[in-house]
Amino acid sequence: MRRFDRREFLLCVAALAGGWMASWRGATAARATDPPARWDAAPSDTGIAGSYSVPDPAAVPSLPLPASYRPVTVSRRLPPRDPATPVPVPSRVELMAHWPITEKSRVVVVRHSGVLADGQPNPDLVLKMLDEGISALADGADPLEVWRVLFDPEEHVLLKVNCIAAGGPTQPAVTYAIARRLQDAGLAAENLLIFDRTDHELADAGYALNESGTGVQCHGTRGEGSEVMLTQATVRFWQELDWCDAIINIPTPKSHGIAGVSVAMKNHYGSVNEPAQLHGNGCDPAIPELNAHPIVRDKTRLHVAAALRVSPFDWNSPRPENALLLSFDPVALDTVARDILVRHHQAAGADAGFLVYGARHLVTAQNLQLGATEPHLIDLQEIVLG
Repeated sequence: MRRFDRREFLLCVAALAGGWMASWRGATAARATDPPARWDAAPSDTGIAGSYSVPDPAAVPSLPLPASYRPVTVSRRLPPRDPATPVPVPSRVELMAHWPITEKSRVVVVRHSGVLADGQPNPDLVLKMLDEGISALADGADPLEVWRVLFDPEEHVLLKVNCIAAGGPTQPAVTYAIARRLQDAGLAAENLLIFDRTDHELADAGYALNESGTGVQCHGTRGEGSEVMLTQATVRFWQELDWCDAIINIPTPKSHGIAGVSVAMKNHYGSVNEPAQLHGNGCDPAIPELNAHPIVRDKTRLHVAAALRVSPFDWNSPRPENALLLSFDPVALDTVARDILVRHHQAAGADAGFLVYGARHLVTAQNLQLGATEPHLIDLQEIVLG
C-alpha cells in the first residue's frame, strides 16, 4: 500500500472538510453566541475531487466563544519541590489514576520565562521543568523514583512526537529530556524509540534519525500493524505501536481547523495508516474511539505536552508559551491546552470560539470515561520556576 506524504494527506483532509466548513462560515454572521443545532450535523464526505475549496487545515475559522465557556482555573500554585523532604511514590496504578477513578484529574503546568534563549530551548532548564512536573504529579516525590515506578528497566518505550509542521513540531529538547530521564531510571537507550509517521518529517523537525541499534532510536514507520475498527473507518496502527510495551505521548498544542485543537489525543492520528478517513464530523467520535483502543489506552503511561512554543494560528509560526504540561489524563491535558490556545487568540484580538466548538470530541472522550474535560473535574497545578 502506498504511504502518502503528510502534505498530500493534509490536502486530502482539507478537501473532505471544505464543504462543511464553507457552509457554517457563511452562517457565522447570523450567530450571536452558540451556533445553531445544525452545526453539529455530520458533514458529507463526498466530493473529494469536486468543486470544493481546499482550505488550510491549520486555519481556525472565526467564531465567538460560547457564553457557557469557562476555562480551567489553577487550583494551586506550587513552589519548587524540596529534595530534603522525602515523599513516598505510590504504586503505578495509584500514580496513574485519574477521573473517573479519582475525584479529579491532575494536570501540572511548569513555566520558566527563560527557557527559550534567543529562540532556542535551554536543555538544562527543560530538564529542570520536566523534573518539577513529574514530581508534582506524585505530590513532590523524587523525580527519578517516579520514572522508576512508571517504567520497568527492560521495557520498550515509544515516544510519540508530532512533526506534522516543521516550524511547530514537538520540540526535540523536550523529547530528548524525557529520553535522558528514562535512561537515568535504568532503561536502555536502545529500547527507546522516538517515533512519528515518516523519517523526513522527524528529520525536518530536528530529530536525529537513528536505526543503528545503539543509542536512542529514532525513525518513522516500517510497516502496518494491528487493525482497529472505528465507527467511521477501519484503519491499522503502525507496527511500532505493537512493538512497544509503553507509550509516552509528547504532543505540541496546536489549533486545528477541523477538530478545534490538536494535542495529546489527536497526536495518535500519526499512529495509524489512514488518518484521512477519520476527519469526518470534526474528528468526532474518531479521536476518542482511537484513544479508547487498548493499544493506546493500556500502553500509555504519561502525557507531556511540549508547550515551549504553541501554534494558536499558523502551525509554521508557533508562539512562545515557555511551558510543559504533564498529566496521566489526556482529556484533561487537552482541555488545559485548549484554554492556552484560547488565551493566545484573545490576546491577538481574534475570535476563539471554534477552539471550543470544534473540540467537541473532548466531551465525547469524557463520556467514554477516558478522562475529564469539565473544569470542576480537573485539578490544575502550576509551578513557575523563573
